[in-house]
Amino acid sequence: MRRTSAVNFLLARRRMCLDKIAAATSDDVQRQGEVELLERLVLDVRAGRLSTFELTHAKAVAVVITD
Repeated sequence: MRRTSAVNFLLARRRMCLDKIAAATSDDVQRQGEVELLERLVLDVRAGRLSTFELTHAKAVAVVITD
């Protein structure tokens, strides 16, 4: 996956988590932690510090970034 596509993928996952948090009736600490992880991944992928990453929550996915 290209770096731009990987960033867009992570931002979409982040948006999905934020929407679920907004719809929840109570604080969802686990989802908040996932949002923080996704935000960190976005920064690291965008900066070129990562070339691979895996997400296991909800739907498992492994991403390899090609430039």
